[in-house]
Amino acid sequence: MKIYDEGAEPLHELLRAASSDQGATLLVPDLQRPYVWSPSQVTLLVDSLLRGWPFGTLLLWSVHKEDLASIPSRPFWRVADRTGEFDDEQVSKSNPPAQFRMVLDGQQRLQSLLLAFGGDSWGFRLLDHEWSTVLDAERPRGRNARRHWSLGHLCLDVHSFSERVQASGGVAKVDFRDVLVWVVQRPDGGRSTLKRPTNYKHPITSSFDTENKGRFVRLSRLWDLASTQPGLFEKHFRERLAPLLEQHDVPKVVANAVLEPLAELIVTLVAIKQSKVSYLQLAPFNDQVFSQDLYNDAIVNIFTRLNTAGRALTRQEITFAWIKTGWDAAKTDNRTAGKCFEELGEALAEEGVVLDIDALVGTVSAMWSVLHRDGALLTANDLLRGEKVRPMVQDLVQNWETVSANAVDGAQLVDVRGFRFGTHYRSLNVLTLLLSWRLLGRQWLAEHSLGVMAKDSFEKSLDAAFAASCDRWILLSQWSGRWGKSTDKAFADYIKDLSADWARIRKLTAPDDVIEILKRRMEAWISALQAESSKYLDDLGVLTRDAVHQYYLPLWLWHRIDAERWKASKLPLRESKRGSLSVDVDHVVAVKLWETLQDTPQNAAEVGEEDESALTTDDMSTTMNALGNCCLLEKSFNIAKSAAPLRVFLDRVHEFKTGALKVDDWARAIGVDADLVDPRGKTAEEVRLVVERRTAQMKTELKEYLSGTRQRADI
Repeated sequence: MKIYDEGAEPLHELLRAASSDQGATLLVPDLQRPYVWSPSQVTLLVDSLLRGWPFGTLLLWSVHKEDLASIPSRPFWRVADRTGEFDDEQVSKSNPPAQFRMVLDGQQRLQSLLLAFGGDSWGFRLLDHEWSTVLDAERPRGRNARRHWSLGHLCLDVHSFSERVQASGGVAKVDFRDVLVWVVQRPDGGRSTLKRPTNYKHPITSSFDTENKGRFVRLSRLWDLASTQPGLFEKHFRERLAPLLEQHDVPKVVANAVLEPLAELIVTLVAIKQSKVSYLQLAPFNDQVFSQDLYNDAIVNIFTRLNTAGRALTRQEITFAWIKTGWDAAKTDNRTAGKCFEELGEALAEEGVVLDIDALVGTVSAMWSVLHRDGALLTANDLLRGEKVRPMVQDLVQNWETVSANAVDGAQLVDVRGFRFGTHYRSLNVLTLLLSWRLLGRQWLAEHSLGVMAKDSFEKSLDAAFAASCDRWILLSQWSGRWGKSTDKAFADYIKDLSADWARIRKLTAPDDVIEILKRRMEAWISALQAESSKYLDDLGVLTRDAVHQYYLPLWLWHRIDAERWKASKLPLRESKRGSLSVDVDHVVAVKLWETLQDTPQNAAEVGEEDESALTTDDMSTTMNALGNCCLLEKSFNIAKSAAPLRVFLDRVHEFKTGALKVDDWARAIGVDADLVDPRGKTAEEVRLVVERRTAQMKTELKEYLSGTRQRADI
């Protein structure tokens, strides 16, 4: 059954519906992406209209006023502010008419024309360095260069317009990208008030500068002058332009030269105002025609498919569309779904977990599946049926504070233990499952009333259980290769495990019983990964110098599982007190240094067939790039690129140079043999044996940690 009608309206009527001082009736649903066009794109769109090129069609959605409260939406912006310093400047909503319309496709174009034609208060407020990028201007410099901002309004450069008309032979041949300029038009509030150096380069000019007097006229003033009243001709516009140019202090000579071409431009603007914009308009809900589920399914799918530029939709995009449509902001302190997820993303980023909206929705969706869907993750088929997804929105709204607080607190606990997403673990599944596991305890607490002391005791027990399992889960789930093949199935199985635990936990009344179930679950997960993780460490090795960064995580852990070693490892190996410590995997015995050792083979061809015991270059490549020949050291040393021994670099470190610490004591503490600190005079075979012993010892200690017989000494 057809859900839409075709229509067309004059452009100026659509813009008035979106910007009326009496309140807007043309709105933007929160399902829409934010306004992202740049000032240059706005200028380009206006230029296209002035050339007579098509504006394109729109997709609108008619909504009864009774339904508006359940559809998160916003008016268009008066100021596109991207500084983050100001409250949003928006049009007010109408008090309400019988019907509103939502813009499902065409927001960027309509918003752009409003910023160009809307009036004196409409424009872009951008940081100056962003203006310089957009306009290809000289980048501002100075103490506060990245904090200054400017509020720009689209203006016609009357002087340039006059010159271009004369040069090109008429208004129709003018490239308006050359005469439309973003200009500061407010004496107060047009620029940030932070102190600027005297030679500061403003990326956009101001009409109040002496050299710009009488140069700029706001495009919105010309748009207002372009009356659609019948019977007006070019001469009428010339009569109205004269006082406008005088009001803008345009010199008489320039005003006389541009009066006729400007009147011609006004006629063009009248034609643009009256041009019919075609649209498809989705009908409002009618219970005589559609069921509510069928109607909602259609709206969400039409919207999401249209806004993906022909690419396949992700499950998370459709999920978030449903979440935003059904969100009850009254239950989340009047915060929309978009705002709630934005705040959650920002809070997680502060704890070192930076996620895009797809990843964030996927994580939250998995948590919901654990608590409310018997561990069944949403499938593509589910997402096309409103009755499958709408319960998720209701559940999330009801439990948002618990879900979001648990995610942030859990990420903070992980961060405190030194694990960084993207550095120490790359699979989001690792964190999602850890947070979902912790959520079982937090949700149980939210549903059970405990006294102050009992509640505090439970929270501490939960955090202690989390800390006891967190590290090994993160490390083993990666080293076991768990997130390689069949990742989706493995993840789904883990979610099922947690859901089964939740079915038991929610019936319990004793806090200790809850903690016991959680502990047993994590112990089972970790135990199942130990064999594969141990094999990973046994096989761990690289053959080339540029691949030793693969040792970063094992070394990061190894430095922390012995108290004396960790004390020595914390020493910042700086040659001066300036700069911050930044460590990376480096060779203990530099690659180039191996080439200088006695009996080091130059290549395999030098080893005769009769000498089977002799070292080959392949043997040496394996040894020199082994785990036992690596440590986490200060990046600035660049030991791997030098032929000098480690001692040479250590002797330059302040603590060793002053005698506050001894190199040999430090090296012994971090498990580096003296023959590795300075192997000069040793044979390659002697050094190789030391490296192999150290490699074996390091792997043994790492496996002891995985088995639970060693603990971290840094926490």
